[in-house]
Amino acid sequence: MQNKGNEVRVTAKTLDQALSEAATRLQVDQNQLDYRVVSQGSGGLFSFLAKKIEIAAWKKDLDIDELMTDDGQESEGEVEALSPEEVDALRRDLQKFCQDICSAISNKPVTVKAELEGNRLILDCDDEYLAGQMMKNSKLAEALEHILRKKPRHIKRELPFRIFVDVQGVRRKRETDLVELARDLSEKVHENKRPIVLNYKSSYDRKIIHMALDKDDRVYTKSIGTGPNRKLMILPIRKKDEPEYGDER
Repeated sequence: MQNKGNEVRVTAKTLDQALSEAATRLQVDQNQLDYRVVSQGSGGLFSFLAKKIEIAAWKKDLDIDELMTDDGQESEGEVEALSPEEVDALRRDLQKFCQDICSAISNKPVTVKAELEGNRLILDCDDEYLAGQMMKNSKLAEALEHILRKKPRHIKRELPFRIFVDVQGVRRKRETDLVELARDLSEKVHENKRPIVLNYKSSYDRKIIHMALDKDDRVYTKSIGTGPNRKLMILPIRKKDEPEYGDER
């Protein structure tokens, strides 16, 4: 049932980073991926911050998408969706859990707002210290999201939303800025018919730009390089009657 003809292997510090990188390489949305864990470090609760995980990923077969759970494992028949009451209880539970973690990190009480926007549960922490730390290290939010996703495993059902941790709107502002930048660069690449290479270290930043240009019929994106030297390239879509071009800027 699984199509592994175009399989890629990715090594990263977290599963989310590995899936994001695999999605970029295969030029698909992350929810269109299937994967298996090849190897994973072991340790305590925060071991994922230092250990690495290697996955093999490939694009899902369209006819089995609805049979897969969030962890990429086949489900046994249809899974009953959470009721509105259960979703609200889960939202409040995650809000309290996130608030406790952020308060422990900041060493003082931290207020966390929980708001459902589309397919995301946005947990926005109101704390200057955490905002500063997140600006310095983008992996902090990813680490918090990893922990929060582990919290509701007892429900044994797919989460009805993706968990997104923010601090005083810092990450959402970053998303908006990257989307605007991606559109400006798309225009430039289209006009000049030359690719542009972006040296963003964060896989999250690269993913935002990739997703912003996913439906742009003038350009496409691809990942180049390996490990810490990985970069994102924006290239023009060449028409049949246009001359060949190189991949260098």
